[in-house]
Order: sequence, then C-alpha cells, then structure tokens
Amino acid sequence: MPHIAVSLYPGRDRDTKLEIANKLKDLMVRELNFPPDSISVSVVEIEPDSFVDTIQQKYDGKDLYISSRAVKTST
Repeated sequence: MPHIAVSLYPGRDRDTKLEIANKLKDLMVRELNFPPDSISVSVVEIEPDSFVDTIQQKYDGKDLYISSRAVKTST
C-alpha cells in the first residue's frame, strides 16, 4: 500500500516506464511520507482504440481525480 496504476498508449520502452514508475514512487515518498518499500507501481499499455472503454470500465468516474479530454471524472 499504496499502489499506483498508470495506463497509457503503447510505444514506450521498458527503461522509460521504469523511470516514470520510480519518479511516481519518489513523489509518494516525498509528499505523503510513505516508506519507499511500501509502494508498488504498474504501467499497463492499452491500445488507442480501446483505451477509453477500458479505463471507464475499470474506474468509476468518482475514482478519477483528474479528467482528460477523453476520460471524464464524475465531478
């Protein structure tokens, strides 16, 4: 706990995904004082033609805190 889940279009190499995962982990350590070994991060690639449907099925709008052009929050 906590777990950070990142979903994005395909195209980034493993090193780039690892760099982003580490930066997100570092942010949680710095801003919320979580121990580094308590944080997990996943990076999942989703094809563009199914991205919006996949995200909307996975997350209720109330669980999204920042909207994008395609995926909207419920508030």
